[in-house]
Amino acid sequence: MRNTETQESANYSDSEESEDSFLEEETVPVKEQAMRKIEFALADINEQLKKNLKQLVLRTSNNKSDFFLRYSTRMKKKLDRDLHCLHQVYDLLENDKKSTKRELFYEHKSIYEVQRNLDSSIKSICELLDENRSNLNILSCGRGILRGAITFLVKDVGVIDARVQEVLITDALLHSELISEANFILVVEKDTTFQKLIDENFQQMFPRGILVTSKGYPDIATRNVIKMLSDKKKFPIYGLFDADPHGIEIYLTYKYGAIKESAEGRGAFVPSIQWIGLFPTDYNRFIIDQTQCLKLKRTDIVKVENLVPRSIQLGESIVTRELDWMVQHSFKMELEAINMCGPEYMSRYLIAPRVTPSNLQAEKHLSFTSGFEQEFQFSETPAYMENTNVDGCDDTDDEDDEDDESLDDTDIDSDTLRMMEELIDNDSD
Repeated sequence: MRNTETQESANYSDSEESEDSFLEEETVPVKEQAMRKIEFALADINEQLKKNLKQLVLRTSNNKSDFFLRYSTRMKKKLDRDLHCLHQVYDLLENDKKSTKRELFYEHKSIYEVQRNLDSSIKSICELLDENRSNLNILSCGRGILRGAITFLVKDVGVIDARVQEVLITDALLHSELISEANFILVVEKDTTFQKLIDENFQQMFPRGILVTSKGYPDIATRNVIKMLSDKKKFPIYGLFDADPHGIEIYLTYKYGAIKESAEGRGAFVPSIQWIGLFPTDYNRFIIDQTQCLKLKRTDIVKVENLVPRSIQLGESIVTRELDWMVQHSFKMELEAINMCGPEYMSRYLIAPRVTPSNLQAEKHLSFTSGFEQEFQFSETPAYMENTNVDGCDDTDDEDDEDDESLDDTDIDSDTLRMMEELIDNDSD
């Protein structure tokens, strides 16, 4: 059991299936499986309500090893919200409809009260049914945006041309038809970097590129859309992130998903994404002012200590090496450090040489230096890691590191907060 009031079991034993177990997954469509589970859950909870039990259990079978949610007498509001959400999901599946989280919220605004309560219920229902949000016909408007050489043909919406406008990334794009001559996708960590590249003529320099950002920690919708584009069009995916522990963690989240991924975000990762910078060791490759070096804080060191074992386990040797270099030299950098080198510097000297030239087809004025490409291959003992002298780093703390990722718990009741603490996967979707 995960806590004293909301108890959830995700451990599966080797015990025999109960008589109420459903058919093998491969023989029953996902939609029908989910509907059968909901029907069982609603009928079962009604029987429990008739018995006036002190504790109620929301479950999809009588198999005690299956996932379930437990509600005490103090959690009546939470139970009411979850049951309303369950009814809404059943209606979507039964009528083959799709709906956004916002639309579901306004259908029963008096019940959910605030959007976060519905978000918590959706996470709970996804875990209960063991399905991701897309399989339950729930759409979401993520934070992400994209711009570049691609056009979407979206049902009931029409043509969305990313060549002439920024496109808000939503789950609706997952079901669209695609028209594109793009050769690569570049994912950047922050909106400020995205806007800076657009302002400095990214589309003119890379006419067959697509630029994407999730404005910080990647939400589920953005990860799913990038994965869809990679699967359908086989685009090479490149990632550009801050040279700090948070930036590296964001890269790993894009590539492997969140460390504690809930059922809601299952499969939302892009295994083909390649990290092309900003590397901590790029300090030695570019003319970066020492005032752009930010001293590592204690929280940064703790995050590195967690990231290093993960990077080793995942076989991300470059990540491990760069984290080690960062700790040895006790500073981090943001992508803005490259912008200080001069106009269009990031596009010309950081991005262009690190995107495969055969796929890039960039304008002739872009410079590709073979010497840099050779050095970029990372030998077992890189020369730039030896006898490096980095002094005079700015001690300025980046006070916004954790603030950007923290959640405001205002207006969240205690029951919902407890649920979110157990199910949250760091996704702000």
